[in-house]
Amino acid sequence: MKRKILVVDDDIQLCQLTSDILEEHGYQVFAAHNTDDAFKKVYEHTPDLIVLDIWLPSIGGLEFCRQIRNDAQTRAIPIIMLTVQDKEMDKVIGLEMGADDYVTKPFGQRELLARIKAVLRRVERGLAENKVLKSGDLILDMDKHTVTVKNRLVPMTPKEFDLLAMMLQNKRKALNRQNLLTAVWGYDAPGSTGTIDVHIRHLRKKLQSHGAKIKTVLGFGYRFDG
Repeated sequence: MKRKILVVDDDIQLCQLTSDILEEHGYQVFAAHNTDDAFKKVYEHTPDLIVLDIWLPSIGGLEFCRQIRNDAQTRAIPIIMLTVQDKEMDKVIGLEMGADDYVTKPFGQRELLARIKAVLRRVERGLAENKVLKSGDLILDMDKHTVTVKNRLVPMTPKEFDLLAMMLQNKRKALNRQNLLTAVWGYDAPGSTGTIDVHIRHLRKKLQSHGAKIKTVLGFGYRFDG
């Protein structure tokens, strides 16, 4: 069965080009040029992945991403954000809103395909697992793809979930930022380790008292003590 990808971009020509490339590589593609149409197609087709431009009518890509992440029906859909070159703040905000990855415009065909494949591999890997990881009353269920604290569901983006799972699987072991990036994001991206710091900050906040168990190893990475 073909994997379904929703491409959301108000640049009609670029959207069509991206769709053609993905279809040539075996994906079933749906396109939208504004967030209203994108929401409609998300609920109609339940895509396996969304390629999303930041600058969109009518509410913008960032707000669209936030709303997708806040809906239990759609929050697990991975999102790759398209950003304009040198807009570092757009990348940071996109990750904070729940995007799994980003590609800078103009992008190469190989780069986009590689990142899509990496994200989809991570999803498949997560679905294949069937484990429950615990630290006190913090419970991560790999099969259900849920995180609870004191039986209260803690909303997680897909990358936050995978990052937490990686640390719970390696309790009390210092994990290098670059290794975390490669393991969770699925590819080597030197210089992009700031992505890890953004996600760690969100995890600490969401996990409340358990967040203090995520220790910073200066000049190296992070360790989960618990």
